[in-house]
Amino acid sequence: MTLRENEASDEAWAKATRIARELDRILDRQEPMRPAVSRAASELRLSTRQVYNHLRRYRAERRVSSLLPKTGGARRARISPAVEEIISVTLREMWLRPEQPDLAPIVDEIRTRCVSEGLDPPAYVTVSKRIPRLFTPEEIARRRHSGGKSLRRLKPRPGYIRAKHALDVVQIDHTPADIQFVEVIDGQGIYVGRPYLTIAADVATSAIVGFCLTLEKPSRLSVALCLAQAMCRKEDWLAARDINHSWSMFGRPKKVVVDSAMEFRSTSFIRGCAEYGIVIQSRNKGTVHRGGVVERLLGKVNTVLRSLPGKTGRSIADRGEYLSEDRARLNFADLERCIALAIIDHNLSQNERKLTVALPLNLRRDAFGDKFCP
Repeated sequence: MTLRENEASDEAWAKATRIARELDRILDRQEPMRPAVSRAASELRLSTRQVYNHLRRYRAERRVSSLLPKTGGARRARISPAVEEIISVTLREMWLRPEQPDLAPIVDEIRTRCVSEGLDPPAYVTVSKRIPRLFTPEEIARRRHSGGKSLRRLKPRPGYIRAKHALDVVQIDHTPADIQFVEVIDGQGIYVGRPYLTIAADVATSAIVGFCLTLEKPSRLSVALCLAQAMCRKEDWLAARDINHSWSMFGRPKKVVVDSAMEFRSTSFIRGCAEYGIVIQSRNKGTVHRGGVVERLLGKVNTVLRSLPGKTGRSIADRGEYLSEDRARLNFADLERCIALAIIDHNLSQNERKLTVALPLNLRRDAFGDKFCP
């Protein structure tokens, strides 16, 4: 038995045996060649071309080992050591520059150097495959990007924030809402602009426990209103907005995780949290991953808003020719109600195993019905 046969896995040997059995039926001429190949291809789930290739390898000796994949042993290098040296030297000289040049002109330089030495020039793909062999991702980030953020992305990120129980840890953050809104003044719709959304997200359950929608940029007031809603019961707040669904999660968080924005470093915020025994944990520059829960949920709420009239899209390119100012239909109260319903829907769909309350299932239709989307 050959070395190749010994090294073959049981799975590869079984597959080769199954192919050999079908090829024997073709070679024994039990039926015409073309229909037999088509039948074998269907049985083996191969193309007819693959079956013909197997036949060419198997016909001479009819050995199962001839059908084993040719993956054993090291492949012979197709380019000479001299060409490998030229590729390595040229890439180190030209490709690792901070200017981050394109690879195509560097390949042209490599080919020119090879021709001048009387060597066969390598192809573009050959050179591109040498890059991960010659340079580690850390070396590329350090030489081409001068370290910094690119290098930090490649390092382990310890410190992901976890929580075992609800309200152990709550993350708070803001974002501009991806929608324009209007107000009716003297019977006419007046364009106002984009509001700002602040949410408080519970880490253990991934539930949104409070939010605040404001016209002004994020401030100590918007943070205080968001945190107050998270801590208080919401029955009266929901009733005032004609929302007939339950949002029962409330309470005082043990710890809040915030970024280093000015509103979170204010004396009033620090003292207010201390008044109620809430610990503040800051996530500084380079630790964005520690706010992963609230960042993801802000994006989820904005995804819902981008399905409503007046959406701004993720960017100018994403918006395209959509006239968000002209298409805006929701006023501030309607927009706040839509966000509340989207949050309740999220708390139901994503956290029904973790929350103790069962909510109705028709929230999305209620949120985006004709009343809000004329």
